[in-house]
Amino acid sequence: MTTIEPAATAADLDHIRTLMRAYGAYLAQNPTGAANICIQGFENEIVALPAPYKLILLAKVAAQPAGCVALKPIPGGIEMKRLYVDPTHRGHSLGRKLIQQSIAWARTQNYETMYLDTVPAAMPEANALYERLGFQRVERYNDNRVPDVVFYRLIL
Repeated sequence: MTTIEPAATAADLDHIRTLMRAYGAYLAQNPTGAANICIQGFENEIVALPAPYKLILLAKVAAQPAGCVALKPIPGGIEMKRLYVDPTHRGHSLGRKLIQQSIAWARTQNYETMYLDTVPAAMPEANALYERLGFQRVERYNDNRVPDVVFYRLIL
């Protein structure tokens, strides 16, 4: 059974930290190199959880942590960050479900726009998913200076 719930307990946040560290390790090993810059200061972010996020979703499969995504308010909307699905759980639409639940939550909170930034060469499957879900490429909306970064927006 798959569940996706807000991270609400210390144990949930520990699971999120483990998943985010796996995400960081994946980026660090990616041959594009550019994605590696995305994780500068990453450990400080992980230790500070749940800040700076408004919502962190934890996906579990058979009660085991399988994926996560975080949402952070920014001027003009909300930003989706740290979408990650453990490789053993990929191919079962878990990433799609995390994004869809994030979108649904953002709408209930009256956000009008969701943003994200990504390095397509590091995560081609995720980028294809963003576009299938209606995200459109836009001009830079933040100060991310990672080479080859792409910016997306979804009108909610």
